[in-house]
Formats: sequence, structure tokens, C-alpha cells
Amino acid sequence: MTSNGSGTLSVRATADRELVAAAPSIANRVLVDDLLEAGWVADGPTTNADESVTLTLSHTFANAEDLTTLLNSIGPPLRSPVVTRSLTTDAVGRVTRADNTISGQLGLENGFADFSDAELVTALGGDPFADELSGLSPEDVLSFDLTIALPDSTSDSGERIETWSVPLDGSFTEINLTTSQTTSNPTTTTEVISRVLGVALIVWIILAGSFITFVIIARRRRATQRLAD
Repeated sequence: MTSNGSGTLSVRATADRELVAAAPSIANRVLVDDLLEAGWVADGPTTNADESVTLTLSHTFANAEDLTTLLNSIGPPLRSPVVTRSLTTDAVGRVTRADNTISGQLGLENGFADFSDAELVTALGGDPFADELSGLSPEDVLSFDLTIALPDSTSDSGERIETWSVPLDGSFTEINLTTSQTTSNPTTTTEVISRVLGVALIVWIILAGSFITFVIIARRRRATQRLAD
């Protein structure tokens, strides 16, 4: 998330060479048409030096509500994510502070079944990769990390970055991250004019005072001169 509340969500999936060997189509044919239609941008799939394959999907968001919707579209092991951004304004309505919060849970409740649904099982005639995954648990073959970067005025870099490793053994971990921003509002045109006029008034008073003093002194000198004559 950037300082104005917008930003980019990226999901990067990497299949190791064992998975690529079991499902070669991962390297050259990934069905993401529905994601592209929903506004996601795909980078890959790309074959890496170790023969693994990486696909990155990215989607921009305009505000905390957009980000909440996008995060919820990812599904397990990310559960019930909520992002909020509360703004504090001054007497004239300018934002002086922003508090950003993200919360949710990470974990798999039903193992591999959390990645599927009844329609997919029916379409494939069984659970995906059921033979290859027989006797294995998610923690044997998967890892899932979540990294969040939120703007934070208290950090030297201007943002706070936290990473969670998701438990895949049926347990859950909580996401809770809050950051605060204080804003430095630019001076408005009205304020600039007011300041200029204020300085001009002070200068005018000084000049007027000096002129009046000069006139009084000059008259006294002339009066003194006349008396002397």
C-alpha cells in the first residue's frame, strides 16, 4: 500500500521441478483467462534455472475496500482478511493522519480439500493430483508466505513490512498489523496570499512609522531653525 491508500497486490506461485515433471503443462499452459478478465495481470509462467516454474499475478487497488475484496478472492489458506484505513482531518477538512489495519487468519482447515470444491472434483472425476498426493499432507509439499507492506510514518523507510509463514498442519495463525501515517499538508493558495499580505502589512507599518518619524524630526528642525533666526 502506498501513502495515499492505493497499491498493488501480487500473488506469486512457484511449482518445483518435481511438480513440473508430474504436470508438464504447468510450464506452458496455465488457464488464467478468467483472472485476466477480472483485471489481474499475469507474468509467466517462467521456467527458472532450477527447472521450477513461476507465475505471478498482480492487481492494483484504489483503497482499503478494494484490497479487502481482492484478498478475499484468493481463498485458503488466507481466511477472512479485512483491511481498513481510518482518516483524521483538521478543522478545514485536510487529512492529518491515516491509520491502516489488516487482519485475518492463515491456515488450512481441511488439508488439500481447501484448494478444491465439489464442482472441480466432479469435473475432474476426483480430487486433483489425488494419486501423486496420496499419503502426503500439505506441510509435506507446500509452503505459503504472506508479506504485507503498509505506509508507516514511524519507520525510517516510510513503510512497515511484515511476513507470515502459514501453518499447514490444520492450525491457524492470526494476521494483525496496524500502522499510522502523519501527513504534512501543503500550504494552500489562500494561506500563501494571507502570509504575503501579512508581511506586506508589517513592512508598510514600518515604512509608515519611519516616514512619520522623519516628518516630525524635520518639522522640529525647521521650527528650531526659525527660533534661532
